[in-house]
Amino acid sequence: MAPRGWFIVFEGVDGSGKSTQIELLSMKLRDKGVDHVLEREPSDGSIGRFIRHYAEAGDRYLSPESEALLFTADRFEHSKRIEQILEQGTTVVCDRYYHSTLAYQGAAGVDVAWLRELQRFALKPDLVLLLDVDPERSLLRVSGRTLTVFENRSYLMRVRDLYLGFAKDGEMRLLDTARPVDEVEEEVQRLVEGLIGVKLA
Repeated sequence: MAPRGWFIVFEGVDGSGKSTQIELLSMKLRDKGVDHVLEREPSDGSIGRFIRHYAEAGDRYLSPESEALLFTADRFEHSKRIEQILEQGTTVVCDRYYHSTLAYQGAAGVDVAWLRELQRFALKPDLVLLLDVDPERSLLRVSGRTLTVFENRSYLMRVRDLYLGFAKDGEMRLLDTARPVDEVEEEVQRLVEGLIGVKLA
């Protein structure tokens, strides 16, 4: 039986550099023969597709509590898929997981303790990397596309504050992405090497 795969999650506001760092890590893992898959939340399942459509429609017509329940339902289904992949010995690198719900819906005024209770079923990642950036900078980075209902400065400031609190409590590793991309990549690489025991350089 193959050893269980590792579950690595990237968190942060849009424009923090998650997609770039995930792609760079994936290339390193592939070069070293580490079997892995890339996942994301919202997922590509039916609930996840609905959430994406909602986020991109520009009208936040659902309550934050309803948003949280939708994200959690999507995660419940997605977690079953992730568990199967990990059991096959394949590492999963995921763009967002349950901390996104805690941060985004928490920033909208939902009780974080209630949000945590909803996530009790969720798999615990082996490593959570928080790519931190000031929302002013993050919004500049995504200014070339249509913004989602979750992207405005004052809201993202509250999201960031919650994320930083989770990092302070030791739930995730904090990386400053105001630095050059290659410096962030080196730190991601070092943290992942420490987890999986494979030299990626």
